[in-house]
Amino acid sequence: MLELTFNDIESSVVIEVKKYEDEFYKKIPFKSTASVWKHEVYFSTPIKIDCKQCEKVYKVYRGGVYYWPPGDALCLFYGLTHAYTPVIYIGDIVDPVQILHHVKNGFKVSVSEHTLDLKFKDVVDTLKSLGYTVATPIRNNEKVVTAYKYRNRKRISFQIYVEDYGFHIESEGVVKFREDDLTTYMRLLEYKDSITGYARLDLSEEGFVVISATVDSISELSKAVIDVEKNLENIEFLSRV
Repeated sequence: MLELTFNDIESSVVIEVKKYEDEFYKKIPFKSTASVWKHEVYFSTPIKIDCKQCEKVYKVYRGGVYYWPPGDALCLFYGLTHAYTPVIYIGDIVDPVQILHHVKNGFKVSVSEHTLDLKFKDVVDTLKSLGYTVATPIRNNEKVVTAYKYRNRKRISFQIYVEDYGFHIESEGVVKFREDDLTTYMRLLEYKDSITGYARLDLSEEGFVVISATVDSISELSKAVIDVEKNLENIEFLSRV
């Protein structure tokens, strides 16, 4: 896995590289400058991929990481945007993608190999047993646990804040909350009242609709994660883009 550190927001994003791993690991660490285009963060790299035999794609999906040959660039897609010209699939973002909404044009990015923080071993092991890819990036200058997997073709991703008093789970943002959209607001209120178990319909600090859960002990964590999964699947507008 690679860690992309944005010092401007004291946070990092971890990506799981699934293709062309050797090309990437030969060139790290390196630094670059981020650009933002619609719902995409991209930056140039020293990586050269021979694209003659590569499978190029015209459609991308939320949470995907791609290589753009004309600029030797790494591209992270976090919303509705598709690539301007064909790109090559590289891997996936481990973190909930709303962190990328904070990245601005001109932010400096440092790319290095990601190493799991062993102080979260119990949490990491629990999530891996549920089939998740797990990372321990930085959020606001503090380490958190992030995870993702695909379930029934839907992306499930969340971050976990490990506190002295327990664990707080917050899913990837489903949609930006709009209080002036009465129809959606009433549907969300109805859905909020129907959720059972550990899961809750919630708002992130950035104003995204999320599914969250809070538990006291590591023994409850897997049950809470399963509840979060189920309720994310039940939100009809959480779909592969």
